[in-house]
Amino acid sequence: MTRDKVAQKIAERFPDVPGQLAVEVPAGEDKPPKVCDYGNPRCGAVPVRFYPNGWKCDEHQPARTSRRTTQ
Repeated sequence: MTRDKVAQKIAERFPDVPGQLAVEVPAGEDKPPKVCDYGNPRCGAVPVRFYPNGWKCDEHQPARTSRRTTQ
């Protein structure tokens, strides 16, 4: 059987099934960018990454995850 014949048989058997479902998706919310939560007052640097102890910039990231340079 060719694809056209298979598609035709499926369409005959299930006539009420649409090809695609139209769904309304709500617009996303505008959120402020994440900032570094280190210190008091907060560092506030951007960009940041999430770590288990919160959002941190490259300068304040945890010691175990810091990018060390080898010489």
